[in-house]
Amino acid sequence: MDAAGLSMVHIEMPPYSYPASLVIGAISGREPCILDCGEAGTDGWSSIETSTDSGENVMMNVSEEELYNIPTVEYVHRRGFINRQLTVYHVALHACADLKSKETMETLLEMLKRDGYSHDVFIMMQAMRCYFHCSDVDSGVKIFEEYTSSRPPIAELYVTLVEVATVGYTPQGMQLAQDTLEKMNGRGFFLNPKMGSDLLLVAAGEKTGEYTTANYILDLLQSRNINPSLPAVETYHEGLKQREIPADDPRLLMVSRTLDNLRLRFGGRRNA
Repeated sequence: MDAAGLSMVHIEMPPYSYPASLVIGAISGREPCILDCGEAGTDGWSSIETSTDSGENVMMNVSEEELYNIPTVEYVHRRGFINRQLTVYHVALHACADLKSKETMETLLEMLKRDGYSHDVFIMMQAMRCYFHCSDVDSGVKIFEEYTSSRPPIAELYVTLVEVATVGYTPQGMQLAQDTLEKMNGRGFFLNPKMGSDLLLVAAGEKTGEYTTANYILDLLQSRNINPSLPAVETYHEGLKQREIPADDPRLLMVSRTLDNLRLRFGGRRNA
């Protein structure tokens, strides 16, 4: 990945994690940077957990993840989800996945292991994303299986696997997504409104095929009386209409009613 590609990703780094910018800089081809940062080790890098929030931030109830737009902001309050000492790794691995830099990602994982740290959930999510974005499906599935076989399963890992499996909408990928959803459901994990809406929006983008994965996601949500977001239902509805199904098909009618209700609530054009 060249410097032009790197510039497409906006990562606002906190002032105390300058070494992270060196790690990310390695993605643009400056490999000595990543090696120098590895030699420094995480002991030499200030983490969010060890930094001191300003009084203003505390009063406003704003975490430093939010303040500096760090990718882990969504998970910072999840107990046991992330190790806040690994902020530099989180940011760099997230960039690797976005930029499809598998070699750099694997180097970072080796550095993490050498520093004596184990993967947290967020790191596993980014490693899975990176492998799948680089079309290395086998490695992505392998690290998922190894991690979930040795630790308590977490819904977000299943959701990440489903999401990345749909990349390119290949028959094999869509089948993997379907199988993963079934395993997730069988283990007692349920999609919340955000997870379900995100997955339906992605799966509904499938232009060919039988729409099995998107249908299954909607059925899972409907079984728990969860309505997906308006964008997800719009995309799913368009996908149904592109397929050869009768106008009076029960699923199509149900989705059309749901879409009309959502548009009434949140605005937008009603179905013709």
